[in-house]
Amino acid sequence: MERATADPHFLLLPWQGAISHIIPMTDIGRLLASHGAAVTIITTPANALLVQSRVEDLAAALHRPHGHGAAGTITVTAIPFPAAEAGLPEGSERLDLLRSPADVPRFFHANRLFGEAVARYFRGEALPPRRRPSCVVAGMCHAWALGLARELRAPCYIFHGFGAFALLCVEYLYKHRPHEAVSSADELFSIPALPAFDCRVSRAQLPQHFAPSTSMGGGTLQEIREFDVAVDGVVVNSFEELEHGSCELLAAATGKTVVAVGPVSLCHQHPMTMTDDGGGGDRRVLEWLDTKETKSVVYVSFGSAGCMPPAQVVQLGMALASCAWPVVWVLKGADSMPDDVKEWLRESLDDKQCLLVRGWAPQVAILAHRAVGGFLTHCGWGSTLEAIAAGMPMATWPLFAEQFINERLVVDLLGVGVSVGVTKPTENILTASKLGADVEAEVGMEQVAKALERLMDQGSQGEHRRRKAQELKAKATGALQDGGSSYMNLEKLIVQSSVSRPNTCGV
Repeated sequence: MERATADPHFLLLPWQGAISHIIPMTDIGRLLASHGAAVTIITTPANALLVQSRVEDLAAALHRPHGHGAAGTITVTAIPFPAAEAGLPEGSERLDLLRSPADVPRFFHANRLFGEAVARYFRGEALPPRRRPSCVVAGMCHAWALGLARELRAPCYIFHGFGAFALLCVEYLYKHRPHEAVSSADELFSIPALPAFDCRVSRAQLPQHFAPSTSMGGGTLQEIREFDVAVDGVVVNSFEELEHGSCELLAAATGKTVVAVGPVSLCHQHPMTMTDDGGGGDRRVLEWLDTKETKSVVYVSFGSAGCMPPAQVVQLGMALASCAWPVVWVLKGADSMPDDVKEWLRESLDDKQCLLVRGWAPQVAILAHRAVGGFLTHCGWGSTLEAIAAGMPMATWPLFAEQFINERLVVDLLGVGVSVGVTKPTENILTASKLGADVEAEVGMEQVAKALERLMDQGSQGEHRRRKAQELKAKATGALQDGGSSYMNLEKLIVQSSVSRPNTCGV
């Protein structure tokens, strides 16, 4: 494929509200650089540490496409997040670092101020001229990025963090509003966005875009929707062979360019030699897995933003402690649980049978390990795609956002998952009205145990899911190889954005 004459330069603006948005955006930057583009990632100081840790091994890890010369470069720039100006404590640079749901509106106000700071960075007359980007890719909540892109005379793409099927469903909901015709929040209705697939969900299970009230506020949601409508295109962490034509249908429904460039987690060529987290956590988990039989371990994680009430944690823990398979359980917020729950965890979990990981875990490496045979997941799209890239069957326990829609894709359409049977979303910092210790468990240990038995089933149904998961893994790997669909989409994105333009900017 011929290249445009101007050197491509991508400005990436990850939505800093969640790690689940920062990591895939960073990996998109790595992929663009592997295709020869220069990439600048702008984020906040605390999040820059995470971003830098994923790009510092660029020279060793980037896989060069054939025949396109030297790899590109990635520059990580940290701009202070104006937390104090918005009434937040210093360091409140992600939603998971906030004190309470009451801080969420302040966080979004700080994000708007952050956008003004980014614009000043590019305009700064007292600073060296900034190289003008040929394309801006911004996270879904950075509505201010559109004005910046127009000022820089660059196309603006949005990255939602959702898959193409979920985005297609969101578009259908906005245009046809079938959820408004049901009589209760729990009544199921159809989203016929994809031909020959009846996606049935309830109003309570819809993404926050359609929630009656959230701590984000209706104004913020409307701003995000207007940004979504106005951008030039959509970048999706997916691959065209996965979602049964959703990318093409989304492009037709929105009239925008839709670019599937994933699974972006596969940009790491050596998932078993990841950077240590500073406390030996990587090595501890992987060495523990080394002692287990092949496909014998259940991996349990609910993502960087997933948070269960204490009573639910105990029910889940009882199921994991008594199940027939070794378990790696990543429990966010374990150290902030009530004392009685912390004591129960200490007394009830045997590290030989159930390894409890408090905080971060090297998920890509865990899913790729030969000992892991199933994944109990919240169906966040990043985790879902990492599981697909690893050929891993899933047990699905959606919590909020678009995760119930992802569950339908995984279980009903792709056939690589079994549902735990959760029907109601879990309160989170965006929707929480009650996050206290008195919230009852919605899912009992018996229900979890039955789902795990189906997940790890060695009979014909389990074997069928494992075979389909391996088929999707092969397609995922092929998508990013030379000539694959995501490989070619990255090439097209670079060519489309590489038009002749000045190399510096200043207003």
